[in-house]
Amino acid sequence: MATRLFSSISVETTLASGISSTATSMTVASGTGTALLGGVTVTAGTQFTVALDPDTNLEEIVFITATATDTFTISRGEAGTSNVAHSAGATVKHVLTSDDLNAFEAGLDGGSGDPVSGLMLMGG
Repeated sequence: MATRLFSSISVETTLASGISSTATSMTVASGTGTALLGGVTVTAGTQFTVALDPDTNLEEIVFITATATDTFTISRGEAGTSNVAHSAGATVKHVLTSDDLNAFEAGLDGGSGDPVSGLMLMGG
């Protein structure tokens, strides 16, 4: 499983050009890729979650798995969403999904279903 990356300073942007429902890369508005990532560096084995067309009937969750300036390699239709086409100018926004929270909980509980069993408290 890939390590999930998050940023509290990510800045939303837009798609520079439309993408089909089968595209595996997307390009955001010129010069905005770094701000979208909010200081996060995506490397092999990591992913950064974004929504395309958030809060619309076209919303799709994708994982950014590689970057090249303003162009991103993406894994489509994540977190229970479906692959759909998106037009140029569509909003691209970093989001936290229920899948992210489920992965966090699984990490805490080691898969046991008991979040407390996965916690280690340090100190006295």
